Amino acid sequence: MIVLLEIELDRFRNYSRKRFDFSSDCVLLCGPNGSGKTNLLEAVSYLSVLRSFRGHVQSRELCACGESVFSLSALLDKGTYRERLRIVESRSGKRELKIGEAAVLRSSEFIREFRSVAFVPEDKFIVSGSSGHRRRFFDMLISTLDPLYLTALMRYSRALAQRNRAFKSNPQSVRFFEPELAEHIGVICSARHDFSRRIAAEFNRISGGKYDFAISYAPEYPEEKAAFLEHLQKMRPRETERCCTLCGPHRDEFVFSLDGRELRVFGSTGQIGIAALLVKMAEFELVRSLAKLPVVALIDDVTGDLDASNRALFLDIVRTADQRIFTFSREETIPHFDDAQRIELRA
Repeated sequence: MIVLLEIELDRFRNYSRKRFDFSSDCVLLCGPNGSGKTNLLEAVSYLSVLRSFRGHVQSRELCACGESVFSLSALLDKGTYRERLRIVESRSGKRELKIGEAAVLRSSEFIREFRSVAFVPEDKFIVSGSSGHRRRFFDMLISTLDPLYLTALMRYSRALAQRNRAFKSNPQSVRFFEPELAEHIGVICSARHDFSRRIAAEFNRISGGKYDFAISYAPEYPEEKAAFLEHLQKMRPRETERCCTLCGPHRDEFVFSLDGRELRVFGSTGQIGIAALLVKMAEFELVRSLAKLPVVALIDDVTGDLDASNRALFLDIVRTADQRIFTFSREETIPHFDDAQRIELRA
């Protein structure tokens, strides 16, 4: 089915104002480097999760050069009706969300309307990068599927920021923010345990037993509310010296292992590349099976370096998406797609 019927970008990245209409469940975005292919995929993804797949990108980086605000608008096919999503966001991060003509006050309500999974070259950092890349991967995945997790994570993050500021301005008030931190520990840790197991299981299922992949998630603090509060009290003198919170979900690590060896430390470039792709395919399979909405797969030129067997496996997996949008920069890398819509972009 054609989930995304059209998208309009206004002052977003390299686009001053441009509308794209989609007429197929398989779309090929073709053009040279610098023509805006990835920016277009980023816009589609942003309408789905309200974050950039490029990492911790600020609103000011999404605005076109010299502009103070950008907007994105998409028309979705919901089966029995059509629905329009709209985002208007300023360089300062102030954001207005609309579903149809109705204003939406909560991000958690907006991201329930449209599901997408992006496959981008930066995915390798989920495996090879710092712990922050893995936390971000799990946070974005779980948040799109579990509103309770998103709410808990947002409230925890707000209390964490307030507590860290208090260390610098009024250390005596630090303890007032600790009950809010502890309140959400259980929800966050439980979901991270659950999805660590799910991703590892999907990875091994997709690979057909070719690899022995595991994810170890073992928080270095108590996961129960009262015990976590006691732990914070014990940590407070040391944290006061450092002026920041040194324990909690914001410092969690997920250790990815292949055949019993930690990938980030011992994995070859090839192992890291295929592991990252399989992790993302596992994410896609979970979103496709757990979400109650159609899923759009966004594939940013990630098939060119795959061997024939892994390329076939990847294309077989993403073929189950309700709609697929690919980018290609070189003609020789474009595989054969029957009935695909081709959109040419120019630098």
